[in-house]
Amino acid sequence: MTWSALNAAELIKEHSSKIYFLFIDLAGDPFYGCTGNRTYAWGDDSPQQPWLGLGDIASLGEFADAADVAARQLVLTLSGVDSYITQPLLNRANYKNASVIVYRGFLDADDNLIDDPDVVWKGRADVGSVSQEDSAAIASLICEPAPARLLRPNVSRYADEDHQLRFPGDDFYSYLAEMEKKGVLWGGQRVTPGNSGSGDSGRWSSRMRPR
Repeated sequence: MTWSALNAAELIKEHSSKIYFLFIDLAGDPFYGCTGNRTYAWGDDSPQQPWLGLGDIASLGEFADAADVAARQLVLTLSGVDSYITQPLLNRANYKNASVIVYRGFLDADDNLIDDPDVVWKGRADVGSVSQEDSAAIASLICEPAPARLLRPNVSRYADEDHQLRFPGDDFYSYLAEMEKKGVLWGGQRVTPGNSGSGDSGRWSSRMRPR
């Protein structure tokens, strides 16, 4: 990843004002937020994308001070927020495996961005939870970086249940049972799944003819 020259200059200063921006690609309603006290707008789009200021209610765990930030698990915590933010965590199909990107920027003396923020972390949403404390909703989302996902076994199945978690409403795997029993033509002969061996009952039996 590349950093802008202006941001790189701020990074090496003894004192600098950092701000973090969070993007979660929630299905149908992507989330854009930041640790600032007001909404910031930046990006290549026109008009520029607004990023909701969450201030002190946004926590990135130990992310900001981690030396191995790119490979570190990220825990996002939001407290005192409304259902617009917490509700997606109640719907596993909405956030599971959603792309998560964290950007880091720097502010000048007037709390304006010195330059567009740079990407400092990329990963996927893993496990989320919502709890109630002192009449305030607390939403937590554990995210894993790409390197960590490469070391984990893939427990997903080519089944309709898992497919619905990624693409709700899609009916591709609903026909899987029929596909497994579907006879096909191979080499001019009809092959039925499950047949094996040779002879009259064999997969390549000379009596097997297209119908």
